[in-house]
Amino acid sequence: MYKLVAIDLDGTLVTDDKKLTNRTIETIKKASEKGVKIMISSARAFYRLEKYIDELDLRKEDQYTICFNGAMIVENAKGNIVFSKNLEEDEVKEIIELGKKLEVPMMLYAKQMNFVEQIPEILANNKIYKGVNFKIEKFENNDYSKEENYVYRIAFIDKSERIMDIRNKIPKEIIEKYEITSSVPEYIEFVKKGIKKSEAIKFIMEKYQIKQEEVMAMGDGENDIEMLKFAGLGVAMENAREDVKKVANVVTTSNNEDGVAKAIEKYILIEK
Repeated sequence: MYKLVAIDLDGTLVTDDKKLTNRTIETIKKASEKGVKIMISSARAFYRLEKYIDELDLRKEDQYTICFNGAMIVENAKGNIVFSKNLEEDEVKEIIELGKKLEVPMMLYAKQMNFVEQIPEILANNKIYKGVNFKIEKFENNDYSKEENYVYRIAFIDKSERIMDIRNKIPKEIIEKYEITSSVPEYIEFVKKGIKKSEAIKFIMEKYQIKQEEVMAMGDGENDIEMLKFAGLGVAMENAREDVKKVANVVTTSNNEDGVAKAIEKYILIEK
């Protein structure tokens, strides 16, 4: 029996228009009622996940959410932070300096806002950014040593073909110093070394004595690979990258075809 299910959001739990289907909502509610811990596991901040938490009826003391690719874990009921690891001020400045050198638009993710010098053109009409609290200001004007300005994740953002080229230009010492991944093809994402969705899952496993074979994880992006490899059952979406599918145990249907619901129905709700 799987006791914990970690589910990526964009490209996995929600459809391309960023909505939860009725089947997904009902299936997750049923799994939660059985005592299964359902962890939304996202690169987003908690305030941008609360809408989905409420729709899924996961505002409970024993339910948690993984944010910023694992840099923060939040207890859903009261929004209490049980784990957080922000980038240090000098690290934030180092990544900003690299982005300026590579001439790539950047976005810095804090707990309650996203810092930008200007909203990247590629995001202007993107539905994912509806409801984002942007702070538009020169990066050097912010004090990242203040708790309200702590940065947990930094993204370089551009068209996918240019992002591939930029990623090849990241110096080796930077690659070794940070966890660098991608949730979507238009992003390169930086978090503190050792921060991964899989490590966040381990934190909750230890708290509740959940075994590795009792963990199920679902995702579609590069930043989901480690948790799919770690989980007792790694489920890739049909729309996932090929390297994600290769590490998964099984492939479900796409995010637009109730892939998450079908996997939970098959492996959790249907008694063997």
